[in-house]
Amino acid sequence: MRIAMVSEHASPLAALGGVDAGGQNVYVAALAAGLARRGHQVSVYTRRDDARLPEVVDLVPGARVVHVPAGPPSLLPKDELAPYMDDFGRWLARDWVRHGVPDLVHAHFWMSGLAARRAAEALQIPVVQTFHALGAVKRRHQGAADTSPAGRLAAENETIAVADLVLATCRDERAELLALGGDPSRIDVVPCGVDLEAFEPASARTDPHRPRVVALGRLVERKGVDVVVRALAQLPGAELVVAGGPDRSELDRDPEALRLRALARELGVADRVELLGRVDHDDAAVLLATADVVACTPWYEPFGMVPLEAMACGRPVVGSAVGGLLDSVEDGVTGLLVPPRDVAGTAAALRTLLEDPGLAARMGRAGRDRVERLFGWAQVAEQTERSYERVLERHRREHPPLLAETERWLGSHLDELAIAAREAAQHAGVVDRWGARLAGLLASGGRVLAAGNGGSAAEAQHFTAELVGRFVDERRPLSAVCLSAETSSLTAIVNDYGAEEVFARQVQAHGRPGDVLVLLSTSGRSPNVLAAAERAREQGLHVWALTGPGPNPLGELADESLTVDAPTTSVIQEVHLMLLHAVCAAVDARLAPRTGAGRAGPRAAAARSAPAGGRPGAAEDPAAAVRAGVA
Repeated sequence: MRIAMVSEHASPLAALGGVDAGGQNVYVAALAAGLARRGHQVSVYTRRDDARLPEVVDLVPGARVVHVPAGPPSLLPKDELAPYMDDFGRWLARDWVRHGVPDLVHAHFWMSGLAARRAAEALQIPVVQTFHALGAVKRRHQGAADTSPAGRLAAENETIAVADLVLATCRDERAELLALGGDPSRIDVVPCGVDLEAFEPASARTDPHRPRVVALGRLVERKGVDVVVRALAQLPGAELVVAGGPDRSELDRDPEALRLRALARELGVADRVELLGRVDHDDAAVLLATADVVACTPWYEPFGMVPLEAMACGRPVVGSAVGGLLDSVEDGVTGLLVPPRDVAGTAAALRTLLEDPGLAARMGRAGRDRVERLFGWAQVAEQTERSYERVLERHRREHPPLLAETERWLGSHLDELAIAAREAAQHAGVVDRWGARLAGLLASGGRVLAAGNGGSAAEAQHFTAELVGRFVDERRPLSAVCLSAETSSLTAIVNDYGAEEVFARQVQAHGRPGDVLVLLSTSGRSPNVLAAAERAREQGLHVWALTGPGPNPLGELADESLTVDAPTTSVIQEVHLMLLHAVCAAVDARLAPRTGAGRAGPRAAAARSAPAGGRPGAAEDPAAAVRAGVA
C-alpha cells in the first residue's frame, strides 16, 4: 500500500533523534518503520518547525518524513496549531496530485485529522484516525486547566462521525468513542507497541538497603508523579528517580519540577527523590533496568508506553487502573493496579513488590513474556495492516471507482447526444437558409447580434468569434457582437435597469433594422432573452432562436427557431453549438474567396473530389454539407 501518515506536531525524527518528545513521536516512528518492513511505502507528514529542515528525510527503507510548510517555520505549542491545519490539508492535496495519491491516510491526533480530511475529501481516499488522547477525557479530568483550543471537542466529534475507521489504542478508549456516538463497526482496537530490542531484560540492580522506584514520562500534573512522591513518605529507605521533562539544566524553571521538589521537601523525602530531566531513548532503557519497580500512576492515560517499556525490561509495574494500563498491565501477574490518585493504595502496592523480590522477579518475567506475545511493533504493524485492508475493502464497496461512474455517464450522454444529433438533421434546410441570409447581410455591411445565459452565453460568444475571426476558410472579418460578453455593460445595465434589461438595452443600442439577433436558451423562458426578442422586433431586427423542447415562449416570439428535443441541458447546448458551426460553414461556403479550382481550404478540396455527375460538393450545395455533417 501507499500509506500517508499525518502527525502535525509530533515528528518521528524527534523520537529517533534522542529527544523524549512523547509517546506519539515514538508511536508514529515505530509504526511507520514496521509497516515499511512489511513492504508498504509510508510517508509521514509533519509540520516544518525549522526553516533549515529539508523537505524530505528518509526514516528507514520504505518510509520517509515530509516537512509540510504550514504556519511559521518555528517551534509553536501544539495548542496553537489548529489555525494552520487548513493550509496543511491543501498542501497535502496538491502534493498527492503531483506525486501520487496514497491508498489511505492515517491521521494521528485530532488536528492531524482536520488536515487529513481536508486533503482526502476531494480525492476520495479513506481516512483512518488515531486520537492518542481524546479532548472529552482531558476536559473531564483537567477541567479549567485544560488548554485545548475551544473547537477541539466539536472537531473530534465530527471526525469520529465521518472517519472511515478509528483505531483505538485500548478497550477503554473504544468505550469512550462509543459514548461519543462512534459506529462500533468503524472502530478497531490496535494497541501501542514497544521496541523489544531496545528495551530488554538486564541484570537486576541489587541494593537491598536502597530499593529504587522509577517514574518515567512527561512532567505534567496529570501523570501523577506527585502520588508516587507522597507514597515514598510511607516507604522508608526507598528512593524515587523521576525522568522526563526539560533538560536537567532547565528543571529549576519548570513549574511541575518545582512543584514536585517543594512537595518532597514538605514530606521530608527530598534526599530520596532525584529528578533527572529529559533522557533519550537508549538512556530510558538503561534507567528502567535499574528499577526494582516502575511506577506509572496517571490520572488518566489514553494508552501509556512506559508500562510496556518497563515490562520489556523485565520490571514489574505499579500503575493506575485507567485507560490503556487496563489492557497492558495484567493485574497480579505483570504488576499491580491501583485506583488513580490513591496514595495509600500506591504505597501498599510498592511495598508489596519492594519487600518481596521473588514476586517482583516473577512479575518481571511475566511482563516480558506478555509484551513479546502481544505488544512488539511487528505485531502492532501486522494488526494495523489488517485494519487498513478492511477499511480499503469497505471503502471500495461504499465508493465505486470514479472511472466506472465516468464511463457510465459518458455512455449515457453519448447515447442521448447521438439521438439529438440525428434529429437535428431535419433542420438542415433552416441552417442553410440562415447561412445564406447571414452571408448576404454581413457582406453588405449588416450585423449579427447574439446572446444567451450561462452555457448559452459561452456559445453565443463562440459563434460571434467564428464570424469575426474565421470558422475554417479564409475570408474577410464579419460584424458580429456577443451581448453576453461585455462585462462593464452587463453590470452597469443590471445595476441601473435590472437583469431583464441586460440584453434588450444592448439590442436597442447596437441593432439596426434588417440586422439579425440570434438568441440561445435551452428553456426558451429566460426573461432577459424574451425581453431582447421583443425589443429586437420593435427595432426591426430579425430574431432567430435556438431553444430546447418546444413549444416555449422564445420559439413563439422568434421569426425562426431551431429546437432541440433532448432531455438534458448539456445535450441541448452541445447540439446548439453543432448547429451554429453548421451555420458558420454555410456562411463560409458563400463568402470564402474562390480560386479557379474552387474554394480554398480542406473542405473545398473534399468537395472538389466528388466524381463527375455525382452529388455536388459542399461549396455548391451547403445544405447537403450540413446534412452530411449532422448525420
